[in-house]
Amino acid sequence: MNTSMHHWSPIIIRFLMTWGAIISTKMLFLAANFSFLNISAHDFIHAIPFDLSTIALYSLPHLFFYLLPINKSLQAVKETLAGFLFYVTITIIVLLNMWDVAYFQFSQRLSTFDTFSFLIQSPDKGLINYFILDYWWVSLTSILLINSIIMLDLRLAKKRNKQYVSIKYQVLYFAIGSLLFFSIGRWSFGPKPLGVLDANKYTSAKNVPFLLNTAFVTLKTIQSEKLPTTSLISLEESKKYFNPIKEISSSSKKENKKNVVIIILESFSDKMIHQTINGIKITPFTDSLLSQSCYYENGIANAKQSIEALPAIFASMPHLMNTPYILSSFCNNKLNALPSILKSHGYSTAFFHGAKNGSMRFDSFSKKLGFDRYYGKDEYPNKKHDNGFWGISDGYFNPWTIQKISKIKPPFFVSLFTISSHHPYQIPKTYNKKISGALSKEQLSFHYADESLRDFFSKAQKEPWYKNTVFVICADHIPQQLDKTSKTIFDKFHIPIAFFTPDKSIPIEKKSSYFQQIDIEPYILNYLAINTTYYAFGKGAANHESLLYLNGSFYLLSNDTEIIFNESTNAAIFIDKITNKSIRSENKSLTLKYRGMLFRLKSMIERYRNDLRRNQTKAK
Repeated sequence: MNTSMHHWSPIIIRFLMTWGAIISTKMLFLAANFSFLNISAHDFIHAIPFDLSTIALYSLPHLFFYLLPINKSLQAVKETLAGFLFYVTITIIVLLNMWDVAYFQFSQRLSTFDTFSFLIQSPDKGLINYFILDYWWVSLTSILLINSIIMLDLRLAKKRNKQYVSIKYQVLYFAIGSLLFFSIGRWSFGPKPLGVLDANKYTSAKNVPFLLNTAFVTLKTIQSEKLPTTSLISLEESKKYFNPIKEISSSSKKENKKNVVIIILESFSDKMIHQTINGIKITPFTDSLLSQSCYYENGIANAKQSIEALPAIFASMPHLMNTPYILSSFCNNKLNALPSILKSHGYSTAFFHGAKNGSMRFDSFSKKLGFDRYYGKDEYPNKKHDNGFWGISDGYFNPWTIQKISKIKPPFFVSLFTISSHHPYQIPKTYNKKISGALSKEQLSFHYADESLRDFFSKAQKEPWYKNTVFVICADHIPQQLDKTSKTIFDKFHIPIAFFTPDKSIPIEKKSSYFQQIDIEPYILNYLAINTTYYAFGKGAANHESLLYLNGSFYLLSNDTEIIFNESTNAAIFIDKITNKSIRSENKSLTLKYRGMLFRLKSMIERYRNDLRRNQTKAK
């Protein structure tokens, strides 16, 4: 027993010393950036999982060599190597965390792996030298803290009673230690380990940087997509063609304080509605609802996956990189999201999604967007209604959503994201028996989702808040199987988008102009006459252009022209939709219209990357 304690004590002591280093850097971070934070006692407690996870993950190399089963003759060499790795670990953690003691006030977010990569590779790499010299007290404090821990460890090592442990026990300890540190590092027994976005579950967006630490964020973003450091167009020139800062000043118009309900229909592409198969209408209620709405028949998704749709719909941030925004190193950037803006104007907010809590990290990201409450499978009272794949079927979850909405204080902003029309199209068996085999499994799931939407509205009509509500109907993306039959890029992103008001305050009409997911936020803010300045890529009104990204190419669509821009070759192709003729950007006879569209496209890409990198995706 005594031998066992001697064997484990260096690991435990070094673990505690590392934790002490993280706490020290965190307190310095708090002192230097106090004006940006609003810390409570709960934030200190909620920071612990992120601290411990950081220690466990960074300590794995040290742990591996310290517990590696080895003969007695090599014991001294092993301990020396393990000690060296511990000092390297401490140095890395302290330097990373201390960097943001100074740099945070400029970026307003913790630095990521992409941040350091960019600073090293870009012309801004001199910034590192500048910070080391200008913030000399940070550099000096880092050296003193690292040196203090190393000297303390060396002093304790001299006093340590070294005893050799047999190979049999070394193997056992190696297995126990590896399992323990791996578990602490993950801080989860589910499929997804603790992530950067999870901090939003426990505190306000303002205090998320305190719960996290730069060492944790850097490690978690190593595999995140790195944005190109080259410029497509100068930032100053880009401002001539595109500006994401929007302002609504409605001094003559009073805010109307209507409730807002955004319904996101899973995979409801425009091709899945208005269909009759073997005499059966697939989506009769949706078809009817659109006919009573302001319906944009050329609605466009700015996403190909559900996880990409939320930033577009709620924060007017298009998907313009390979990594979904929610999973990127920029997921904790500041945003002018619709829920947070409306919340600041007196709205109650809630997000409903019948899937498993944690699915696509929607629960964490909804908090980031400004939703007060998240209702998922865990909150739903009857687990027997789980479809066995994604979560609670729409037929059960939709009516329950109405019950919960009716308990929310108006005015409110809520969103319902459905799940039943998603592969593998699993719906209640009792519903299968209602319709003959005239419909495929996929078609039947859309019919079921449509009936569930009918049930949602039939119950909503009975509630006192119904007539004072604007309903937004849209899809997240088209079903993936339709990509095979989609002949154009437009077909790959074509979804229904509509605005329905029971009091007809938004006129019933069918519009042929483009309308994107990123236009929803500006549209709603203008409709509600919310006085605000915000950041958005969408316009919110009749739009003649649409911005898309797919498989490394950027697209800008207009009524009569399509641009395909490939960054790797720096070439663009202009397609005339009327004549179907194409012109390459190398052509010296490009019209002013084509040049203007290309500059506009490059400007949007440049602002997107620049603002993400510098955490400027929120209007000041």
